[in-house]
Amino acid sequence: MDSDSRLHELYLGDQKDREQVYHSKARVDDLAARDKLRRDLVHEMMSQGAVKTPVDLYHAAVVLQHGSEPKDFLAAHRLAVLSAVGGHRPARWLLAASLDRFLMSAGLAQAYGTQFEFDEGENKYRLKLPIEDGSVMPTEKGMLDVPSVAERLDQLNSRIRDERHG
Repeated sequence: MDSDSRLHELYLGDQKDREQVYHSKARVDDLAARDKLRRDLVHEMMSQGAVKTPVDLYHAAVVLQHGSEPKDFLAAHRLAVLSAVGGHRPARWLLAASLDRFLMSAGLAQAYGTQFEFDEGENKYRLKLPIEDGSVMPTEKGMLDVPSVAERLDQLNSRIRDERHG
């Protein structure tokens, strides 16, 4: 399997794991173990120079975005920037999301409002606070394909509604 295919498979596995809401600690722990394995493989591919195209960069960034440490989020951000500069449009949103995740991991407020958390008591998602989006221009969010907080909450919570009724 060539590196593009391998990286694409890691990306697809990452995304498939995010199609559902995880309600138990054991399932969250299993997800974290799969995420770590994927990150390790992406780092190996990066060290071998196998992550080259804007799509490769995006796939690697998505996997790293689901890390657990600031260095994971910063690496995801760097790769998302390169992918976006290379013309891969989906990387625009990831550029904002990875920066927000990095900022929050460093104890700072998110800028774009892309980070949410699941509230088990209310069985719905909510915006992770703090957020400092006063300096972010609406055109900036538009250029990066970042939906409003209300739109994104509706998207996330509709998954829960669909899961209950499906």
